Amino acid sequence: MTQREIEKELNGIYRKMKNLRRENKKLNYVIPKDEIEKREELLSLRQILYNIEDAKKEGDKDKEYFNLALYYLTKSA
Repeated sequence: MTQREIEKELNGIYRKMKNLRRENKKLNYVIPKDEIEKREELLSLRQILYNIEDAKKEGDKDKEYFNLALYYLTKSA
């Protein structure tokens, strides 16, 4: 995953997170369990992308591949 792809994914995540405030109002601030799980996934994906960036900067291929695998497993779930 290149730096450009990471930034594109992060921008998509931030866009989705920005819309959460509107969704909260629609749901009258009573958030169902499936919505909570969706938000947890967004936060997890964001953290994993940051870990991939850090691994690239450090040059740690094992850490990078591990986090890439986590990313694809989490995103497909």
